[in-house]
Amino acid sequence: MNRSNLALAVALGSTVLVSGCATMDQHGGKILGAVSGAAIGALACDGEPTCIAAGLIGGLVLGDLYDKRQEKLRKLAQERGISLESQQVKTFNSSKKNALEMAINDGGMFKVGSDKLKTKAKQDLMAIASVYRGDNPQKLLVIGHSDASGSDAFNQTLSESRARTVARLFEEVGVPSDQIYFQGAGESQPIATNDTKTGRSANRRVEIVEIDSEKSLAAYNLQRQNDSKYLAHSNRTASEKDAIRKRVKDTPKPEPIVAEQTKKAKPAPAVKALVDFGGKPASSDFSQIAQATGDTNTDSGGISFSLFSEAVAGGPAELSPCYMDAPRVTGSIQNLATGQKLNVADLDMSDYWPGLNGNVWHDTVNGHMVAYQDLRVMRASGSPEGRPTVRVYEDIGNDKTADFVAQPHIESYPGQSGLLLRTYFTPEDPMECMDVVMPNTGSKTAKAGVLYYAQGEGIYEQNVTLQRLR
Repeated sequence: MNRSNLALAVALGSTVLVSGCATMDQHGGKILGAVSGAAIGALACDGEPTCIAAGLIGGLVLGDLYDKRQEKLRKLAQERGISLESQQVKTFNSSKKNALEMAINDGGMFKVGSDKLKTKAKQDLMAIASVYRGDNPQKLLVIGHSDASGSDAFNQTLSESRARTVARLFEEVGVPSDQIYFQGAGESQPIATNDTKTGRSANRRVEIVEIDSEKSLAAYNLQRQNDSKYLAHSNRTASEKDAIRKRVKDTPKPEPIVAEQTKKAKPAPAVKALVDFGGKPASSDFSQIAQATGDTNTDSGGISFSLFSEAVAGGPAELSPCYMDAPRVTGSIQNLATGQKLNVADLDMSDYWPGLNGNVWHDTVNGHMVAYQDLRVMRASGSPEGRPTVRVYEDIGNDKTADFVAQPHIESYPGQSGLLLRTYFTPEDPMECMDVVMPNTGSKTAKAGVLYYAQGEGIYEQNVTLQRLR
């Protein structure tokens, strides 16, 4: 069963959505686990039979655990008349499938604006939790999600509180609290449109992930944050998008201005006519970025699918430029027993994306230079390391001093042809956002790029071609 079916089931499901559907047969996980374990053993054991057998047994144990779990969930679905959907996945630090995902639609599970479960939802969740009790539970992550209604901060807090509520329910049923983790993803990972009641209900969901170790849990979290399928739907509300479209529609065509004439004192941030990059009124055309990025790289083990398909819940994809979206920020993963946040420092991520290991990338646009400094992206996960420094030099031909310096929010989404970097700036900066596609090879030239900036009440766009300095 592919990931798109999981997303579609979440959109169409009722109170609880989680199910037992196998990709091969009811013993598929056991077979795959055994093959993976044997292959690893053969490589690591230099042909020694007893060592290879140990690897085979390890693979069987993991595969058998997930098969049994999915079978119990399937029986539970039949007994209680609820729709259950689950899927085995692999993280980048593992050579075999090492996690079991489960989606629970919470559109009607919680009271509005509250973390209090309704009676029916609590009964269903207790039944689901009992499947994990006393049956060699591994690490369990509970992820809370919200729709885009309300502020980012409110949604983040509410989703985390709801995830904690479900995590505590699992503890009450008998799952050890030191094995349980919870996280609030807020509105950052929509699986359906936020424009309709049905779509918003699908986005208000809880997911349960069973995984083999804390390291794998950290890897899984990084993969989710860089999973491009969530770009298929905007994390803005319909009214927010309508307001942006009106700004774009009313944007006048700019009069040509030479760079020397643009040097002036900074106006108030509300005006935001800070730097004229010589662009044109912004469009909703995302095609050059889509083509340069290509399909999502599936080396992560199947968590992602094509970035530019319609195989997501809630109707056609809403792929759009960064100015139609908002920064996607997820909360930290916390352990239920200790309250401590998960540390990713133990993950081996020493390799960087080609050309993105602290290099400087820059381009001069209408006489003004835009430069990224200390830009780093991890090769294994495709995730940014820290925040780069972005400098803007107005009229670079006559003035070598940076006029604006920022450390913006940055997101990365790996594809088969390139790496999409999405950068969001603050109202005090001369740009609203940038979509840039970096090469998968060691090329010194970005594959595509569009810079979006405000001037007056309008939104403008300008193509950029970032070059690597060294």
